[in-house]
Amino acid sequence: MGHQISRRTLFRTASGLAVAGTLGGALSACGGGTGAGSTSSDLTMIWWGSDDRHAAYKKALASFQKSNPKIKIRETYSGYDGYFDKFNTNIAGGSAPDLLQMDTALVAQYARKGVLAPLDSYVGKTLDLTGFSKTLLAAGTVDGKLYGVPSGIGVNQLTVNRSALEELGLKLPDREWTWADLREIATQVHKKSGGKTHGVDDGGGGTLQAFEVFAREHGETFFSDDGKELGFTSETLQEWWEYWADMRKANASPPPAITSAAHNDLTKNAVVIGKALFTFDSGVYGAGGSITDAQLDFLPTPQGDFSGAREGNFVNGGVLLSATKASKKVADSVKIMDFFAQDETAIKDMQLLRGIPPTEKARNLIASGLTETDKLNMENADYVAQRVSKASNALPAPVPPPQGADQIWDLLFQSNLAVAFGKKSIKAQLGEFFDQAAGILGG
Repeated sequence: MGHQISRRTLFRTASGLAVAGTLGGALSACGGGTGAGSTSSDLTMIWWGSDDRHAAYKKALASFQKSNPKIKIRETYSGYDGYFDKFNTNIAGGSAPDLLQMDTALVAQYARKGVLAPLDSYVGKTLDLTGFSKTLLAAGTVDGKLYGVPSGIGVNQLTVNRSALEELGLKLPDREWTWADLREIATQVHKKSGGKTHGVDDGGGGTLQAFEVFAREHGETFFSDDGKELGFTSETLQEWWEYWADMRKANASPPPAITSAAHNDLTKNAVVIGKALFTFDSGVYGAGGSITDAQLDFLPTPQGDFSGAREGNFVNGGVLLSATKASKKVADSVKIMDFFAQDETAIKDMQLLRGIPPTEKARNLIASGLTETDKLNMENADYVAQRVSKASNALPAPVPPPQGADQIWDLLFQSNLAVAFGKKSIKAQLGEFFDQAAGILGG
């Protein structure tokens, strides 16, 4: 999983889609449960991730238990596949864990079903969130209450094959670039490479948060606050699809066959296979390292280049740590959350394995031990976070996605692909998209 762990991460695999689809039924059937704390003297904690993340968690938790010998932690960890299926089963059986790593894409659904414990009464007491911005904490906030502590800064950015860009005699664009600048550099890549390489992968549908940034630049959100409607207009989506149609026509972006093949398969990403030099997909470089040997660099999602454009970028919270409401060990779980949030040992142990650290203090603590590419990644995330915090015209952070969000996001991808393959005109696809989206959200 990448450093920039986003709200769409859940939906990258078929198992994620299955989890989202079965979540409502599983929670409706659970009837609350008693929580693991009621049947075990140990505090149970679960998380998903890579082997490196597992090792870092275990090392940090060993340090925590030395300082807190009365809190015995039983650790359970796995990959992402099946993680929430098992969690749902445990909830239904009354054996839910006390503390868990939570996905920002699902926190609202679990919180509203009464599975997660609100944490507000602990903040400023046993839970120190000094240095966490309000926009970051919004990732774990549902209906005004805090249900999860963010692990890090997630930003929407482009990953760039900088070495190949420089070989073509082109320079990395400035961080204050616009969509027009992206069009220009992407067109130049195709020209300078003699037609062998496109500039940027097709963002028309597959790069979900890129469109979300674009909509926010127009003062619109992806979903309405109550999650019952889309928050953007057909005019904005039309402008977006027309931009990418022009990019494909100019060979600034690759043809639809490449875009289709890369859907949910990072090994076929246009940058990874050498068909583009810019990609919106953060998974190309992550906590497990890079899946390409190229020297990478990072840029914010471009800014709007029209009069009145707003700051569209935003900060999300990586993964979260949440406590289950039925647990009898919520107070002890909060102590562990506080440990990961503020303790120097924990911060150094975790490095970037749960995302870019959420506070300036934490980022400074690990900076000297990072690789060059990690430093570039963290610098760009820090740059975006600071710009968002200073922007007077930025919208509030997006609300947690509603049930059905996975279907909407897939519909956006498939709709753009239908236009790209010439199966539908933009006008025809717009009507179909909004009709189907209304049915999904209203169902």
